[in-house]
Amino acid sequence: MNNINSEFVQFPPLRRDTDIKVIEVLWEYLKMPEESQKVVSSVMKEMYECEQEENKSPLELYQKLPTKNVMDFQNVMEKIMLDIIREACDLACWVFWFKFVEGWSVDEMVNAQENADKFIIVLDALYDEFMEMSEQEIDDDNITS
Repeated sequence: MNNINSEFVQFPPLRRDTDIKVIEVLWEYLKMPEESQKVVSSVMKEMYECEQEENKSPLELYQKLPTKNVMDFQNVMEKIMLDIIREACDLACWVFWFKFVEGWSVDEMVNAQENADKFIIVLDALYDEFMEMSEQEIDDDNITS
C-alpha cells in the first residue's frame, strides 16, 4: 500500500441505525496497519472455526495477535465484552427479582421487556431447574425431616 492511500480510512456503507459499538470496533480495525488487520482477521476466523470444532482454545489463538498494533482494537473488544457481561447480569437479576420477589409470570416479564424475550424465557427455565435441583438435594440429605 502506498503512503498516500494509507493516510486515509474508508468506512464501508453503514446503516444509520448501526450500533455505535460496531462502528467503534470497525474504526479501530481500519486504523490498524494492513498486516495487523490480516492477522486479526485470520485469528478471528480461527477462533470461530475453533468454536465449531472445539479442538483448540480460543485463548491460545487470541495470544497470536500482535499486541503492539492492536491494543486499541483489543481495548474496544474488551469493553464490549464487559458490557455484554454486565447486561447479562443485570437481566439475570431483573428476572430473579420479578420472578421470586414480585411473583410475575414469564408472560408478564416478556411483556415488560419484549426485546429480551428469549433471554427471559431461558433464565426463567434455568431458575426453575436450579430450584428443583436444590429441593432434590435437600431431600437427598434428609434435611427436611
